[in-house]
Amino acid sequence: MLKEGMTLTIEKIVGANETAKCLCSGAADVFSTPMLIAFMENASFLLAGKELADGESTVGTTVNVAHLKANAIGDKITCTATLEKLEGKKLTFNVVVKYGDEIVGEGTHGRYIINFAKFMSNIKR
Repeated sequence: MLKEGMTLTIEKIVGANETAKCLCSGAADVFSTPMLIAFMENASFLLAGKELADGESTVGTTVNVAHLKANAIGDKITCTATLEKLEGKKLTFNVVVKYGDEIVGEGTHGRYIINFAKFMSNIKR
């Protein structure tokens, strides 16, 4: 059962394929903002997923984050997602990425609970 205040922390090592230069979002070989956001989304997705019924999943709906520090390839970073608000099927997470004790990025991320099969059947091709 999802409850406000639940948290999950995940970690990763910054890979060469996750840099701003590699993703065409900048010129530097540092952890890119798109990958920072993906890391935040993944922590939130995994936290929600632990408590959902069979056949349910979540989709991302909003992102409002600040990328505050650069990270090099090989840096070990963590992301903590906290379920701040639960309004029916609407979920709001506080997300914080750290390198050691330094905050690398922080903000909020919104997700929505879906019935996966129904959601996919509504996708027009």
